[in-house]
Amino acid sequence: MISTELKSQIQTAYSRLLQEKGYRSRHCQRQMIADIANTLGSIEVDDDGVRVSDNPVCVIEAGTGTGKTVAYAIAALPIAKALGKRLVIATATVALQEQIVLLDLPDIRRHTGLDFSFALAKGRRRYLCLSRLDLALQAVGAKNHTLALYDDEILAADPSHQVLYAEMLARLGRGDWDGERDSWPVELANDAWFPVSTDHVQCTGRKCSHYENCFFYKAREKIHKVDCIVSNHDLVLADLMMGGGAVLPVPEDTIYIFDEGHHLPEKAINHFANFQLLRSTQAWLEQQPAALRQLASELGQVGGLPGNLSRIEDNIVDLVSQLQSVAELLEPLRELAEGDDREQRYRFAGGLADPALVASSESVHQAMQRLHSQTSQIQTAVDDRLADGDPLHEQLEYWLPVLAAINARLAGGTGLWQNYQFADAPGQPPTARWITFRDAEVQLSASPVSVHDTLRDLLWARCFGAVLTSATLAVGGDFGRFQASAGIGPDNRFRALASPFEYARQAVLRVPMMSTDPRQAEDHNAEVAALLPDLLANVAGGLVLFASWRQMFRIRDALPQAFRELLLVQGELSKSEIVATQKRRVDAGAPSVIFGLASFAEGIDLPGAYCEHVVIVKIPFAVPDDPVGATLSEWIEGRGGNAFQEIMVPDAALRMVQACGRLLRTETDSGTITILDRRLVTQRYGQLILNALPPFRRDIS
Repeated sequence: MISTELKSQIQTAYSRLLQEKGYRSRHCQRQMIADIANTLGSIEVDDDGVRVSDNPVCVIEAGTGTGKTVAYAIAALPIAKALGKRLVIATATVALQEQIVLLDLPDIRRHTGLDFSFALAKGRRRYLCLSRLDLALQAVGAKNHTLALYDDEILAADPSHQVLYAEMLARLGRGDWDGERDSWPVELANDAWFPVSTDHVQCTGRKCSHYENCFFYKAREKIHKVDCIVSNHDLVLADLMMGGGAVLPVPEDTIYIFDEGHHLPEKAINHFANFQLLRSTQAWLEQQPAALRQLASELGQVGGLPGNLSRIEDNIVDLVSQLQSVAELLEPLRELAEGDDREQRYRFAGGLADPALVASSESVHQAMQRLHSQTSQIQTAVDDRLADGDPLHEQLEYWLPVLAAINARLAGGTGLWQNYQFADAPGQPPTARWITFRDAEVQLSASPVSVHDTLRDLLWARCFGAVLTSATLAVGGDFGRFQASAGIGPDNRFRALASPFEYARQAVLRVPMMSTDPRQAEDHNAEVAALLPDLLANVAGGLVLFASWRQMFRIRDALPQAFRELLLVQGELSKSEIVATQKRRVDAGAPSVIFGLASFAEGIDLPGAYCEHVVIVKIPFAVPDDPVGATLSEWIEGRGGNAFQEIMVPDAALRMVQACGRLLRTETDSGTITILDRRLVTQRYGQLILNALPPFRRDIS
């Protein structure tokens, strides 16, 4: 149970904030503070401060207007400090991360009387690597021994970027830049930035001659001294995959706050997915002997080189041949794949690969494993010589990240081929496995369909405590879908809080009479195009949300030219430019309408007149060609379940709630939501989706 002293500190901080900011107390915010404080304050520890409680997680659905950041910061910060734990706030979007760091936490510290320090944690890729900058400023193209398979592994720089790199060096010398990508005066393109940044694989750490001045390690040292670290879901997951404590504090000493928590399961699935491009991998492998010969000529005897070079080359030839055979084996499946001219996809039903591919996978796995063992031996030898102060320090420092990149690619490939040769455990969710064809390229992919057990073992079982919050975690108060996908046990604390908004007074939800529904795609598109000009005729700012690019462009092209001139269409401008332009137009008294997809259904803030009418063209069911979702649905159906009712309808309901959340951003906003999908009325599942939406005033024809 939370101590009286901590309870008083939290209550005092909240009261002071309300008084100094002139806010009025909100029941939902008070309840959220109480739930978080009671959960974290009730965690039992042993004499060493190690958690012994079994249920340290608090899951809170809190609608727009609750003031979630204030609630979890005021509740969690005092408790974390009292227990000697670190608070990590992780968001899913950069926009919220920046808001918390630049606005929310400074404001909370200023007006609550709470004494705490905080810092923003970023991955290595957000920082300049001085070693890579040195290489980029040297003779361009003289060395590029990573011979990268992907853009983010490129070591040598494009000659056209030399002016940029020289300016970076000059700014560093003058103290005008802190080495962070995000603080460079203009946005940096990936092809310019990646050659002068690095990742955890290629970073040589303390062995690097620039270690004392490394921007990443200086930032890392700073974050380990503050009370609160603001990060993102991806960095937390990456840190956990490296064992925890690699970048962020170890989970056992950390209280996590996952804001926008509904994204966590999907992001975790993406982290544990794997793929390999067969043609590109062949080309990459064919170039490795040249790199290894150059290494041997510069370093001499190291890791069995040059004596083992011929055997390594033979293994590479064998592996390239086997990959070629697999690509030829898969080519007939191109005719069965679904998609468009740009990309076709073939999914293995139930995640079960063809027997011939399973047999080939075993051979490829063994060949790649042999090569990985040989190159790992070379990397270890280079690492040892660098640590021993070898006179060839500069050459060794260059080659170590090159070898690390090669071995990381081989290790990833080894994992994929191992995945393809074994069946999934009986009774457990399967692995989705599929092939993607793009012109001559063939890509093999594998992904878990569920991370329930993984998140439970890596995160919930290890962390000291955790809070997950979002406006969309439950369907009509039922957390079952999220609980299952996130691996959170039912004995933890779950709470769905009502928004402080007066929905029935502030907005109306309309489902107008229509002669078509989205199952009649072309006719429905035509009817939507005919309705939109009148629906948005007297609106200052509007937002129309579509289910696909094709649908959006078909409807746009069918609209009258006069109405098309009002549009800001996703894909034609960046998201930030669209939002800024909408605000400028409305401020100038001109009407403006945004056309967008799922990314505009959450995470954008258009209060007041900037968004007076949200139009949802169709219920946002998951796309049927998603291999992960389709494999999971098959598995559920095979066990006697109903994937449509258990997954597709709840997920669509949550997406609808997110989309509707774009309308009311403050307690003074008002407007209309129109849903142009009659299935809400004609189909049984429609009522479930309608019941999950906020209690707007209803106008359903």
